[in-house]
Amino acid sequence: MMTVLAVAFAANAQNKHYAGKAVNRKLTPRQQTEAEIRLSLENGQANRDQMLNQNRDILFSEDFANGFDGNNSFGGWTKEDSGGNSIWMVADANSPAGFYSSSDPALNSTTKTNGWIIFDCDLYQGGEISTANPAEAVSGYLTSPVMDFSSAESAILTFEHYFRFCCFDAKPMFLEVTNDAGLNWFAFDVAPDFLGGANDGSDNPYLSTIDISAVAAGQGAVQFRFAWQPDGNINHSHYYWGLDDVTIFTNPAVNDIRVLACTNGDLQNDFQFRAIPLEQAIPADADGMIVGTIYTNAGTAAHQANIKVEILDEAMNVLAADSLDVEMLPNSLMATPNDVIDSVYIASGWQPTATGTYFARTTVRTLEEEETPADNTAMRKFYITEDEFGHDETTALSTTMEPLSGSGTNADPFPETGYGNYLTVYNDGSTAYGATIRFGNAATTGTPITILLIQQATDYNLTDGNYIAGAEYSIDPSWTPNFASQTYPIYLPFDDGATLEGGSRYFVGIQTTAETTERLSIKANREFDEDFSTGVWAETVDGDFIWFFGLTSVCDYTPGVRLVLSERVGVEEINNNGLNKFTVNPNPARDMASLNFDLQGSHYIAYEVRDLTGKLVDWKNIGQFSGANNYLLDVSNYPVGQYVVRLVIDGEHLVPAQLQVTK
Repeated sequence: MMTVLAVAFAANAQNKHYAGKAVNRKLTPRQQTEAEIRLSLENGQANRDQMLNQNRDILFSEDFANGFDGNNSFGGWTKEDSGGNSIWMVADANSPAGFYSSSDPALNSTTKTNGWIIFDCDLYQGGEISTANPAEAVSGYLTSPVMDFSSAESAILTFEHYFRFCCFDAKPMFLEVTNDAGLNWFAFDVAPDFLGGANDGSDNPYLSTIDISAVAAGQGAVQFRFAWQPDGNINHSHYYWGLDDVTIFTNPAVNDIRVLACTNGDLQNDFQFRAIPLEQAIPADADGMIVGTIYTNAGTAAHQANIKVEILDEAMNVLAADSLDVEMLPNSLMATPNDVIDSVYIASGWQPTATGTYFARTTVRTLEEEETPADNTAMRKFYITEDEFGHDETTALSTTMEPLSGSGTNADPFPETGYGNYLTVYNDGSTAYGATIRFGNAATTGTPITILLIQQATDYNLTDGNYIAGAEYSIDPSWTPNFASQTYPIYLPFDDGATLEGGSRYFVGIQTTAETTERLSIKANREFDEDFSTGVWAETVDGDFIWFFGLTSVCDYTPGVRLVLSERVGVEEINNNGLNKFTVNPNPARDMASLNFDLQGSHYIAYEVRDLTGKLVDWKNIGQFSGANNYLLDVSNYPVGQYVVRLVIDGEHLVPAQLQVTK
């Protein structure tokens, strides 16, 4: 039986995941790095290059050439803020100009040369945060003149902006619209596609396009305002918001259904997995893999549409498919203005039977001819693995997650640092053996680290979680990207194997647990952590460190940390993944044993030895190998008894062999 769950959510639903739990964090502003500034400019230029030059009727246009007096046909702007109207200002050559800001990332808007507007709360703070200059809760509005849109059947607002905020993950910026002289204001998310956290700068410029038809179309007295933290919040005390080139136009599209994202994985927890162990796939009799479609009606016509989801293999053969009919209303007909984005989750009925690369694809179809058919389909790549469970895409680890403060000196050490992922275990019977880590370039040799596995109870901060397994290590120089980890993950086993319970949520992470002059650096996906599956070891206002749920100054990154499971019982199950054979001899062994393995191609190899209780006895990442190999294992210090030796290939595929040690 197919299971379908359709969920409607607002455009700002990305902030729904317990964002309020960050109020206890202790995070201070910091200077933006040159690399961050350069990346924001590059992404902003790419963003601008993708703008569509459509035929459209302009209802309102403002380039701030006359500052707050306005350069439009309706009148001037009204500003108000908690700083006595000194936070909103016309930008100059020094903007932004606060202690933690730099004029280098000035707004790169289309008409930047004739003026732009900035909410410069960093400048208003007047210098570095200190006892004498504590962070201050700031808020403000920049309100447009009254506009007559009574003859407009639709209204799309677009503007160019650049923002950075501190120190709370929920964005402080909103667009609010009224049609009744301010009696009711309707809030819109100014950046629904940007999920960056505190201290991150946006694309420069970031182009926001917002359908305000539900409030503005056909109305004779429309106003909108840019709002920074309307309720006031000390967590948003710093940085800036630059604004320019505001345009409101009629929607030129009639038939324009768009797929915004394709998701896969765990519907109950909204988690999306890139790597799913074969043994943790949802069985077909439980409806198989869930595929989610996030879509919107960007046109002016209502539609009866069909959403089709498919599972494909690497050769693009369709393995499973299902569909659902849905009604899609334009924003002008929505009862709630923000509800322009919907999501539908459809059970594909597909259960994988082999490891490999797969794709989930979703397509929205209507009877009418689509004006932009290219955006009616979206795909998501994922992997069915022997053993690895995670959210990261191994071929897209283009950034790093590192300490947010400190310089690594005795006078200014790095704070405790940690990153990991929340995982939902669907089926009983899996055993957790360890984690694979992709270390970053700046990881310092000798850094003391701990890997751990926690079973979550009720608190997303894991303060009431159950410690399941872990181990302590120090970073080896061969683990950094100058060596093998540039291509392969580093496998780190837990001291003891742990049996996992189906239906439970776990957290696997790596951390330092004390101030240190050594740096922990983890490779990560720069793409947005849209499901908030990342956990971060962060400080509370009381000075305690705890695991925060999806809340970090780089919460839009997904760390290269995976959980390793295995119930493999024979080489024949994985010989298509690079291994022809694996044996241990002599067996029994007294002093030395030979690990004999024959590989297809080149692979990074580790091994682990456990006793029959699952306790770790020995392990090592031994490097890159190809072809037939014999690696000598010194067992002279092993107590007499039975052991299980596992070969780890490229961070996964744990192949077991029995070993008896005698004296």
